[in-house]
Amino acid sequence: MPKLSMSTPASRNGSMRAADTDRIQTAQLLTDAAASGKLGVNEYEDRLTRAYAAQTYEELDRLSADLPGAVTRGRSGPCRPAPSSLLLAILSGFERRGRWNVPKRLTTFALWGGGVVDMRYADFTAHDVEIRSYSIMGGQTILVPPEVNVDLHGKGVMGSFDHTVDGEGSPGAPCVRISGFSLWGSVGVKRKKRKGS
Repeated sequence: MPKLSMSTPASRNGSMRAADTDRIQTAQLLTDAAASGKLGVNEYEDRLTRAYAAQTYEELDRLSADLPGAVTRGRSGPCRPAPSSLLLAILSGFERRGRWNVPKRLTTFALWGGGVVDMRYADFTAHDVEIRSYSIMGGQTILVPPEVNVDLHGKGVMGSFDHTVDGEGSPGAPCVRISGFSLWGSVGVKRKKRKGS
């Protein structure tokens, strides 16, 4: 009878399996480097895609070793999701663009108004993000970056709620689940590249 070997913990921290929070922390470090001009947009997107697909601390460390602020993975505290947020537009509008922390739960509401949620330059603080969007005689646009996975489940009543988004996300990248409804309004979801790529 052949001997079965039990897997043992890795002797080196680098070969241990990375968690979603470790990938998110590396993504935030890469975003810092891109925002300060240390990484070009194409290199940033390439490293970001590889960070989300990384399986070990060693893979994550290789992606950020040449950047200021790089730390050895597995020694930092857990990444905490940003608090749930509400974006509200009543006879007005809202915009969430640029660098911001995407919470685990986000609710958007537009009544005779409109809004834009642009996640292309944002920091994801959770692997799974839930967005509930409601538009009544108003319109909203949600922009997601190329690597993010999207799951859409909304209803349009005498209005529209997108049910598909062009392109596929990357394995291991955050998943954004968008639900809600529009009444005489719209909720549009678009996958859009970052400028310069």
